[in-house]
Amino acid sequence: MLLNRQTRITVDTPRARAFVGRLRRALSLRGHDFNVCLVDDRQMRRLNAAYRGRPHSTDVLSFPWSDRRRGGGPSGRELRGFLGDIVISAEAARRNARREGQSTANELRWLMLHGVLHLLGYDHDTDQGEMTARELALREQLRIAGVPSPKKKRRGRKRTK
Repeated sequence: MLLNRQTRITVDTPRARAFVGRLRRALSLRGHDFNVCLVDDRQMRRLNAAYRGRPHSTDVLSFPWSDRRRGGGPSGRELRGFLGDIVISAEAARRNARREGQSTANELRWLMLHGVLHLLGYDHDTDQGEMTARELALREQLRIAGVPSPKKKRRGRKRTK
């Protein structure tokens, strides 16, 4: 599911949903789903403060669903196949895109990819480059423009714990 909960940045939601489908196929996520929610900086700042203790906006947050951690889904039911939620600040995506010389739509695709890799358990802060390598390979496969050098680190790419 893709929800656009912001109005400041124009987003082609049908194309974004189509990309989510391509991303799911590229990652062989048959039977596994995730949500993407686009918000503004104010909403992102609130989430980042509440869940990470950082009172500023960021570009993407991932909220992995873990049945073990939460003791099952709501009312004890399991949500089999649900990976979690990805929240993206559309305003931060636009800023990133301008800084990188690319389109906002391209940046949104990159952030979706980045977020879902976190939902799958990748963590660029603690791994030995596995997430970066996987992300770069998928960016090429999915034709997400602007593949940076693996040494280039972009700010704000964090998941919640």
